Amino acid sequence: MIIDPVSSLSSAVAAATRNAAETEAAALTPEANPSGVNFADFINSVGTNFADSLKAAETKSMDGMLGKASTREVVEAVMSADQTLQTAMAFRDKIVSAYLEIVKMPI
Repeated sequence: MIIDPVSSLSSAVAAATRNAAETEAAALTPEANPSGVNFADFINSVGTNFADSLKAAETKSMDGMLGKASTREVVEAVMSADQTLQTAMAFRDKIVSAYLEIVKMPI
């Protein structure tokens, strides 16, 4: 697949948005979070979900070229992949911005 090296970000951000309140509440009370989920695990799952979303869109596009999928299905897959990419870029920009703010802080 062409998109294998790219970390997917769209569906995971949607899932993260849905679960943001639960995750934040669980993080504030350690005794309420016995699963031990940390930030690194969250970011890893976000990247995995985004990669899966992009791979699914690529597969649907290949099916369209082979005549196994309708034009509508291919357009939906491409639009989903575009949304995933835009979300990934926004996520990256926010992380870079936060890093630059931290670097500017006096020690």
